[in-house]
Amino acid sequence: MSNLLTQGKALLTSTWRRHSLWRLSLSVAVMLWLAVAVALFTIYQLSIQPLIQSRQQILLQHAQHLQSASETNASSALPEILDDTLYDPQGILTVLRSNAGEIYGSLNQFPSTLPLCPELKPFPVVRGNSANLSLLEGCQFEMDGYSVLVATDSEYLWQVRENFENAAIVVLICTFFIALIPSWIVRRKMKSQLSGIHSVVSQIEQGRFDSRIQTNNSHDEWDNIAHYINAMLDEIESSITQIQGVTDAIAHDLRTPLTRIKNRISILENATENTQQTNDQIAQIQQDFDDLLQTFNAMLELSKLENIGDKTQFVDLDLSRIIQDAAELAEAQLEEKQQTLSIDVSPVTMRGEPSLLFRLIYNLLDNAYKYCPEHAKVKIQLSQNTLIIEDNGPGVPKNQQQKIMQRLYRADKSRNTPGHGLGLALVAVVAKLHDMSIDVGFSQLEQETGFKITLHLPKPKG
Repeated sequence: MSNLLTQGKALLTSTWRRHSLWRLSLSVAVMLWLAVAVALFTIYQLSIQPLIQSRQQILLQHAQHLQSASETNASSALPEILDDTLYDPQGILTVLRSNAGEIYGSLNQFPSTLPLCPELKPFPVVRGNSANLSLLEGCQFEMDGYSVLVATDSEYLWQVRENFENAAIVVLICTFFIALIPSWIVRRKMKSQLSGIHSVVSQIEQGRFDSRIQTNNSHDEWDNIAHYINAMLDEIESSITQIQGVTDAIAHDLRTPLTRIKNRISILENATENTQQTNDQIAQIQQDFDDLLQTFNAMLELSKLENIGDKTQFVDLDLSRIIQDAAELAEAQLEEKQQTLSIDVSPVTMRGEPSLLFRLIYNLLDNAYKYCPEHAKVKIQLSQNTLIIEDNGPGVPKNQQQKIMQRLYRADKSRNTPGHGLGLALVAVVAKLHDMSIDVGFSQLEQETGFKITLHLPKPKG
């Protein structure tokens, strides 16, 4: 038997610990039940209890009145004091019993078990010729050869209190079960939401990273949590996509130079003498290795920037001056292809790291130089809220506009354009570090040509 009790207790404990929704539901029900219990107790203390205490106080005052009367009257006159009707309307009864056993008053008996005043105790009596019992409450005291009993008919008050207690018990029982209804609703709502989250997590565990939690646009707490989780999943999916893209890009970018290096080494192994061709092959091998190292160094730099998070090196700066410096450096390069650069900027103060912002702007101008044809036009616009750099080149197809910020991603699949596919990736990292958001699109929407990148500057704090 004891083993069964132990096992049952262990099962209940385990269930209680595992099912947090049931714990929450029961906790809500208990709190509502306690609230009703406190309300009932307060009603009792402020209504019924003061009535009972008031009756008891009147009774004790009557006892004090009798004691005062005995001090100013002869003991033989005490029975006549009972004719005083001062307390009759308030239901106060007085009974005297002399040492000889004679009883004076409205009762024909004198209970001997009553406590001494001011302690009160209820007792039953038969009044008059009635066969019904009445419940009185009173006490007794001694004075001048008499035992004095004072009592009050509080039966209706006791009945009221008993009725209130019975009603309170019924109300508390009903309240507990009624309180389970909102608890059940809360539990059902939470279970529904958590089931959606569990379903999405299960799908993600199976590799379906496009799964998202359904939202109802109610903007309640659960809807906000769903939006936060979906945003996190978007970031995770984007990161995984970028990793897959980086893997493919590395395979493309490294296969070609490594193949060239292998072929040139084979040529060198077969060379019988040191000729100019041999020297050229060695120089090309060194250049290929330099390109590989430059690619990996750029990737390491990007990783370092992504993990910085420390903005203690940020200073107040004028972004327009950095734009002017970057444009001055890029103009010589743009002139090689007879490309023109126009600048429309106004002073904008923000906090940032000057060298990183310089590289961000220069990389965008260098990107325009690489992918725009000769005589192209490049334009920079700076306002208090946005930095826009656009050109009238071929632009980027719409299905690739969200991918060009990924590492090693290149719209030129043939890899004929010089570069490593890391310039715009650095732009994205630096923009994120400075709390900027990026929009990519066409500079000429109708023709869907031209490249336009918009950087939304962070709002000034304070």
